[in-house]
Amino acid sequence: MKIAQDLIRATLVVCSCCVLIDTAIAQSTRERRRDEAPPNAKELELRLEKAETALVDEYKDVAIEFYKQGDKEKSMAMLRRLKQLNPTLQGLGDRIAEMSEELMQENANEIELDTRKTWELVGNVFEDKPFRLQASGEYKMTYAATIGVAGLKTDENSKDHIAGAPLGCLLGVIVTDGTPGRPFPVKAELEHTPKKSGQLFLKVNLPDGSRCIGKLKVRFSGYIDSGKKK
Repeated sequence: MKIAQDLIRATLVVCSCCVLIDTAIAQSTRERRRDEAPPNAKELELRLEKAETALVDEYKDVAIEFYKQGDKEKSMAMLRRLKQLNPTLQGLGDRIAEMSEELMQENANEIELDTRKTWELVGNVFEDKPFRLQASGEYKMTYAATIGVAGLKTDENSKDHIAGAPLGCLLGVIVTDGTPGRPFPVKAELEHTPKKSGQLFLKVNLPDGSRCIGKLKVRFSGYIDSGKKK
């Protein structure tokens, strides 16, 4: 019985010592923290600069790896994030422009646009993905209409003529879920980024009563899926 009591007393003594030691350590830690001065503004700025430098280097490395793997789109996304982080980084703007041109030249193909037709399908285009159109050639147009002394009036309801674009120029329109958007002039060249995905159609801007003969050559590249293999 006495041995058991001695063991209990010894255990209580040890526990008490542990509590005292833990209390002393905690108090010492609090006193040391109070003695340490908080970092000043210059030290914080230096820490921030080091962190930004490390992050910039990481973005560079990831962008390079994506490019080596052939994923130029992801590489471009990393470069754009890098530009947001450090817009003054030397050579970054030039590299973004070079890669944009590389992406724009990919998937290049050509079609012959028959000017006798109305709204010829080119292919599918995609939201926030740019494409480029380049057109060349000539065609003949004849126009017959009865015109009074007030001159020719613009037909606001015409589906084949857009008053805000030059007569006879190449037009484009994107149809999304069966609903056409606002037609836009293409002329000889255009780079366009759709706000919605859809199908791209082209035609020449002619008033009702016009007849055409001839074909235009249209080269397209970038994010256009025509279903045609080059």
